[in-house]
Amino acid sequence: MNKISMSGVYGGGKTSLLTEVKKILSLKYKITSVNDINSKNPFDDEIRSSFISHFFFMTTQINEENIELQKNYDLLFSDRSILDHWVLWKSSLQNMEMNEKLEEKNELLKNIYKFWIESYDLAFLVRVDLKEFEKREQNSEFRVRNIDYIKQTEDLFMKTVKEDNLKVIEIWNNSTIDESAHKVIQAISAHDLI
Repeated sequence: MNKISMSGVYGGGKTSLLTEVKKILSLKYKITSVNDINSKNPFDDEIRSSFISHFFFMTTQINEENIELQKNYDLLFSDRSILDHWVLWKSSLQNMEMNEKLEEKNELLKNIYKFWIESYDLAFLVRVDLKEFEKREQNSEFRVRNIDYIKQTEDLFMKTVKEDNLKVIEIWNNSTIDESAHKVIQAISAHDLI
């Protein structure tokens, strides 16, 4: 089974895109997925940015993927990946004062991330066109995302991809869902995963 990740900022369109891709590919292939594990986090908002919460996210992501990999499918999609959890941890670190204990915790999460990021056969990064994102937010009943936070997180994704020399395929969120899904499927096919 080949494993494909879909990463990017919250609200950037990953889940909608992945749903469309799975719908199309499931006509011919056996598809399974690991959905965004954010809802499984048992910690309240105060603890969510802490080490224990991020450790939970990373290890749960790995466990969920491992469980699905034991099944008989052609493709496993991850809606968020270890990359997302690493980037969100790095974002949380910006608000913490570094000390020896925190440095050890950071090193542990970094090693988990470095080990697991290599397990994906193909990685997509859904990029955010901020003008398009703002339009979507204005048309939404609930305006829940801070544009500055989205921009900072997007920048952190790009910095991480560059620093770690990750091979990701960028998919911009300013196309229609059909066009974006077609690009994803073309890339999967071009890499001989289907």
